[in-house]
Amino acid sequence: MLLKCKMGGCQVNIQVRLNQKTFLRFSRFDVLRHRKLWRSPALFAAILGASAAVCFLMHETSGAVVLGTVLLAAGLGVPAAYFLSYYLSLRKQIQKEGLAQPKYVYTLSLQDPGGISVDNGREHAVYSWEQVFHAYRNADATYLYITPQRAFLLPHDCVPGGADGLWELIGRKLPDGRRTVL
Repeated sequence: MLLKCKMGGCQVNIQVRLNQKTFLRFSRFDVLRHRKLWRSPALFAAILGASAAVCFLMHETSGAVVLGTVLLAAGLGVPAAYFLSYYLSLRKQIQKEGLAQPKYVYTLSLQDPGGISVDNGREHAVYSWEQVFHAYRNADATYLYITPQRAFLLPHDCVPGGADGLWELIGRKLPDGRRTVL
């Protein structure tokens, strides 16, 4: 079983080793699904695309097709450049952090009762279960958001005893509305 239980409660220690695949998957989830940062580029593309369509419908007016082409190019090009820049910055960050090979990042301790403590060798932080904003579980990792902007990644291959025991502990500490299986 995942948890080490004694009379006072249960505890699990997870030494998180992060790799490129897990980091990329989390980053895509965080930006596109959790924070929904795709909305602004999509809205921009929709507005300029609709404006271009109006220009193309007015093709008999002098310069309308040229303006429509410029609007369509900008409407598709700017969001494409935004996402390309995002993915290139992820690649740069992976190289900077040395995640091509699995790398130790931090140790996270989950205690029932108690809370969550995180230690990376330089810093130590303690959070109560009430501070946890949301927990998400996907096929190969659990994302424990302390705030809407700060999450701890728990790759399932780092969890002693497996992901089911971890999710069971999280389920005891967080209500249904604050945990999601993806």
